[in-house]
Amino acid sequence: MKVLHVAESIKGGCGTYLDEIVPLQVRALGARQVRCLVPREHAAQLPRVDAALLRTFERPGRLAGLPRLAREIRRVVREWRPDLIHAHSTFAGALTRALPLAGPLPPVVYCPHGWVFDVEQPRAARWATAWAERLMSHRCARIVAISEAERRRGETAGIAPRRLVVVPNGIAAEAPGERAPWDTPRLRVLFVGRLDRQKGVDVLVEAARGLGDRASVRIVGDAVVAGRRPDWGADAGHVEWLGWLDQAGVAAQLNACDVVVMPSRWEGFGLVAVEAMRAGKPVWASAVGGLREVVADGVTGRLFPVGDVAALRALLMQARPATLRRMGEAGRRRFLAHYTSDRTHAALMNLYAEVLRRPVAATARAGMVEES
Repeated sequence: MKVLHVAESIKGGCGTYLDEIVPLQVRALGARQVRCLVPREHAAQLPRVDAALLRTFERPGRLAGLPRLAREIRRVVREWRPDLIHAHSTFAGALTRALPLAGPLPPVVYCPHGWVFDVEQPRAARWATAWAERLMSHRCARIVAISEAERRRGETAGIAPRRLVVVPNGIAAEAPGERAPWDTPRLRVLFVGRLDRQKGVDVLVEAARGLGDRASVRIVGDAVVAGRRPDWGADAGHVEWLGWLDQAGVAAQLNACDVVVMPSRWEGFGLVAVEAMRAGKPVWASAVGGLREVVADGVTGRLFPVGDVAALRALLMQARPATLRRMGEAGRRRFLAHYTSDRTHAALMNLYAEVLRRPVAATARAGMVEES
């Protein structure tokens, strides 16, 4: 089984997903059996993936990059001949499902990593994107929903239930143990993600205004869709902007914080929540999408209404060390039970084998024999 992963952008959660899953697939199938097609400028987001397994394309911008990605998909399929394409997120999913109109491609497994019709947009645009996803759903073998919430949203949009399969995101059980310096008696609050409207970093900054004596806030990430970091003025002087960090850097910040805040306006899953739980940290998150499944309210963290600055501010004011420690310990147990990458890997291998109608164990053995 030769698997080609295709992504139009891997900044953020999609990159983490690939960096976790691809090495496990290489171990199961062999290095000759797995390739990733990603933007050249994003390749550093995959530090655990051997550079020899990467095929890249130039992405000067989203629209300008799409024709180049389409050409490279055709080239890789012609030269490498994969048995299956696993497309990640909306644009790669659209291309891999549309390209067979110009010539045959292998079976496609598509993972939206959050439906495009859940994005804040005018009602007509929401209807149009849902209609497009429903139409294109017939052009792939399976659609991987990363949460039950994403599966239900797909069915609501009219996608046939038989095409949808839930495979929750997972990460390695153990993370780097380094702890970032963060010496303060105040509540150490961490945000990790894109500084775009979806992730709601503005909600956190507004909630933390005037709480410089109580909270120290660190924000890891940068704008992707919006194009630049928002500026909230001098009243956010207790907020540190750290920019993008590599995975070890993010893990060090997670190890040092008291609580992770995810004020997303929409979210298919919320991989940062799982990373926080792995580190034994509680998560305060918007009650939206997959976050309602990952975070057990009152047990591993707290859920608050989407965009509710006052509710998040109250949580910041009421935080107590003993409660945070208890929730963090519960989160670690929940992570180990549900969200490790070996579970995700096994589910994907079974799915690939089902699509190709091959026994998964025999496929893995064949890959290892060829590699050796």
